Amino acid sequence: MSNDFDEVVLSKIVLSLSFPASIHNFLYRPWSIITSLFFHIHFWHILFNMLMFWIAGRIFLQYISEKKLLLTYLLGGVFGNLVYAFAYNIFPVFQNVLPTSMAFGASGSIMAILAAITVYKPQYNLQIVFLGPIKLKWITIIFIVIDLLSISKSNAGGHIAHLGGVLYGATYMFFSMKNNIYQTTKKKKKKYCTSYDTRPLSDEEYNAKKKAENDRIDAILDKISKNGYDALTAEEKEFLFSKSRK
Repeated sequence: MSNDFDEVVLSKIVLSLSFPASIHNFLYRPWSIITSLFFHIHFWHILFNMLMFWIAGRIFLQYISEKKLLLTYLLGGVFGNLVYAFAYNIFPVFQNVLPTSMAFGASGSIMAILAAITVYKPQYNLQIVFLGPIKLKWITIIFIVIDLLSISKSNAGGHIAHLGGVLYGATYMFFSMKNNIYQTTKKKKKKYCTSYDTRPLSDEEYNAKKKAENDRIDAILDKISKNGYDALTAEEKEFLFSKSRK
């Protein structure tokens, strides 16, 4: 009796949190377009997704903000769900499974992040165990090809959602770069810096400046020794790099 009750509860949870391909079913649980992006059932599914999110997310955050990462995750996943639902409602091959088909998991969102950062930094080298450095663009292309080839075999909805995420992430980053969103920010900073007074420093001012820089370098190096290089902020990394070139 207890097992039957547990199965009923689990089924209701799955139905409530998963995104249905059927428009009729979606109208009864519209929240599922968001909840499905965080919901997993199988251990290996969530483990692989979190590993991919950690890898793609870390690369993303090296160049782009946390806010953009969150937006890409959410909007990429939502777009992936919509592409999945569109395909299942349009193509006759899915009509038999349309009423019961559901999507869940973070894969579409993660593929959006991966595609976005690949468009931004396609030549980024990712260290792969036993293989060495591989450019990010080739890794992303491999995932896309796998999804394309797998649609006709199993979990078609999941693979379609992945490709929807890729489409969103790549398109978002393409137009962001085209509109010079990130370059504009850098130019403003440079313009602001040139407004400083450029008069020669006195000996006292020069010594005080050098001492402050040395103290900061010592603090950064101490932070690295305790927590590792990855613990540094982007500004600290840039400061350390600029001083190492002098």
